[in-house]
Amino acid sequence: MNRVILIGNGFDLANGLKTSYKHFIDDFWNKKSELFQKAYNERKLIYQNDRSSHTNKYQDNDIIINDIDYYSNISFYSSSIKNGFERFLHTISAIDEILTKKIKFVNQFLSQITNKKTLQNWVDIEEEYYSALIDCQKNNGDIKKLNNDFQCIQDELQKYLSEQTAIEINYNNQFKEYFYSDFLKDDFNQLTSTVKLKKEDEVLFLNFNYTNIIQRYIDSDYSKKLIYIHGELQNKTNPIIFGYGDEIDDNYKLIENMKNNDYLKYIKLFHYALTNNYRNMLKFINEDEYQIYIMGLSCGTSDRILLHTLFEHKNCKSIKIFYHKENEEVDNFLDIYMNISRNFTNKEKMRELIISKEDSLPLPQGI
Repeated sequence: MNRVILIGNGFDLANGLKTSYKHFIDDFWNKKSELFQKAYNERKLIYQNDRSSHTNKYQDNDIIINDIDYYSNISFYSSSIKNGFERFLHTISAIDEILTKKIKFVNQFLSQITNKKTLQNWVDIEEEYYSALIDCQKNNGDIKKLNNDFQCIQDELQKYLSEQTAIEINYNNQFKEYFYSDFLKDDFNQLTSTVKLKKEDEVLFLNFNYTNIIQRYIDSDYSKKLIYIHGELQNKTNPIIFGYGDEIDDNYKLIENMKNNDYLKYIKLFHYALTNNYRNMLKFINEDEYQIYIMGLSCGTSDRILLHTLFEHKNCKSIKIFYHKENEEVDNFLDIYMNISRNFTNKEKMRELIISKEDSLPLPQGI
């Protein structure tokens, strides 16, 4: 018996890294606030001199703000009480409240995800991209512009996560105890007794993150494999895969039928072909029966085909959810369970494989 451990962003968060979408977008706009303040204080805004205007403007790759006047004794310090886009708005309103209404987004996808306050996970951004892709297909939009905007977000994400990866973490040994724990009788329908995880049993860490935190936990005493299924930060031989992976969605066939490869540029299916990662995963699950541990992965539809392959494979014998427990009353077990259900076509098999919450465990949190 083998074990496949799916590592998602919740694992990095549990280890103290600020790698959620909210962390990223808040940091993005906080830095934008600082850049704006610096340009204003050093009188380095762009001067407009045309028939309609003789003022200044702020412009970068993401936004433009026109008609900015210089004033003396402008205090931006109070903006530190705000965070993210709210902080940026607060910063420019220190000059003139009306400037908050004059922001023009050059990057339209940035505008879309900034205004979506309900976004929580990276899978949400990938789903937003797919939604924008569908709108582009239906309304004959500018697909090259959408892809360029999306690539800019991906570039900023790599920079931010590279900063986070450099942070030291406090190791929680409970993770290792779970990684190499025995196969419990109650986790399977066919086991008559608990089976010890032997040294020769293989453990596959399938890392959906771009960070390398999981590598610091791997025990060399056990036979193990590590696959960065979505690539690694700043690694040209294993570039990050950021996009969408649900080719059975009703709208996908319409997109494919456009016969315009720009529409397929960020479909994960094609990026998997650039490395052996996906094939190595398939080889592993074809070799022997296995149990799946889900640790910090939301199991959203942006990875539906990959997850469907893992979950409904004939060798998959058990799926165990390590859920995030906020307090005694609130956790995300059912959310993950419902997300998993969208990756199953055989619901009877789903009920057979997924371990009940009663026999599941909370994901360990940083110490």
